[in-house]
Amino acid sequence: MQDHLQETRISITPRRPALVAGFDNQIDVLVRIEAPQAPAGVEKKRPPYGIGLVIDRSGSMSGQPLEEAKRCAAHVVQSLAPDDTVALVAFDNRVKTLAPAQLRADGRALALAIESLHSGGNTNLHGGWLTGAEELAGMAAEAGLKRVILLSDGCANEGLTTPAEIAEACRAMAAKGITTSTYGLGHHFNEELMVAMAEAGQGNHYYGETAEDLMEPFQAEFDLLANLCCKGLTLRAETPQGVAVEMLNHVAGDAANGWQLSDLAWGSEAWALLRLRVPRAQLPAEGGDLCELLQVTLAVTDLEGSGHVFHSPQLALPAVNSSAYGALAEDALVLRRIAEVEAGALLRETREAARHGDWAAVDRILKQAEADYAGNEYVAGVLASIRSVAESRQRERFMKDALYASAGFSKRLSQTEESLDLSLEVSVPSYLRRKRAPGKDEFLKKK
Repeated sequence: MQDHLQETRISITPRRPALVAGFDNQIDVLVRIEAPQAPAGVEKKRPPYGIGLVIDRSGSMSGQPLEEAKRCAAHVVQSLAPDDTVALVAFDNRVKTLAPAQLRADGRALALAIESLHSGGNTNLHGGWLTGAEELAGMAAEAGLKRVILLSDGCANEGLTTPAEIAEACRAMAAKGITTSTYGLGHHFNEELMVAMAEAGQGNHYYGETAEDLMEPFQAEFDLLANLCCKGLTLRAETPQGVAVEMLNHVAGDAANGWQLSDLAWGSEAWALLRLRVPRAQLPAEGGDLCELLQVTLAVTDLEGSGHVFHSPQLALPAVNSSAYGALAEDALVLRRIAEVEAGALLRETREAARHGDWAAVDRILKQAEADYAGNEYVAGVLASIRSVAESRQRERFMKDALYASAGFSKRLSQTEESLDLSLEVSVPSYLRRKRAPGKDEFLKKK
């Protein structure tokens, strides 16, 4: 599988294939990281995984929420291989290890542990997460993946409760090879904490508005894990002195240390938009040599724990006069990706407006955005879904939908040849679907 990974391809596509001679230039470029198709039998060749299932059983989870959490946990166990390791932890104000880290085997012992879950008191979220992570710490370093999967419907109100400290703990554990994905349920969990934990923990973050909406994100996570080819993606940009570079996607990292992208699955594409600012002094004369602008480097870790580094071709563009530049066509895919990151930024603005009760600003921003991106079916569909929530004036629900939709625009994996027809999404792998309604079951119910 390591040799097959070497077929990973990186390309850089500018919005327009030239610079304007005699002027300072700002140019947006799309970086695409295309993974090869999976080699035959990849699901049988991968190294064992370690999964720590950590489930909130506080009093607010009583009834259907806890029953659905148990169903999702059982789905996780059934989706793993017999030689994968699983730990099961439950928490309210106390933390209880229902099943210490053990081989999945036939899954019967874990099924009994899941069935024993019952609701209790308050929410020691950090304590539950930490116990799940520590259960995986003893696994062999060569494990293909060690991930804590945390599900909660509430706010941390026992033990360590400071979001920044909890996120930093996730970051420290990720540095040791134990990553974190989070699942929020309902309208009362702390979405900023759950997203921060997943981003710092180099995992994924999901949201189910109701208990019935939880299975779809669980399926997406485990379909992704089943098809994972590499993790820990770090993108770095190399530009000539004087050329500034900015990441437009809302992702962790910076230009000095690199930006963290999503884990990559076989046959999928990770992408990022970079903005270059090129001073006129850097430009060649009109009709002269090409201007070298950008090369990107990608560092990844494969499932055997080996590091790999990939380099893109150098992006170099000619300088042309303003008339010739204006006649150049803009790349359609770059424009679609720009629409996504711009819409994500606008959704973050609406969250701040809603936080302060300024629904007039929310309505104004969404109305203008829907007009601006009417030609992009995916973006328009997300905005319409968010607007319908805004009309209800349910602040907590709106802020969650806006945050998760914004994050989806910036961090999603895509198909390498993505159709413009959203009606085809139900037939693509679950982790590559463009979801328009955050927190809702959008695809499973269509099957």
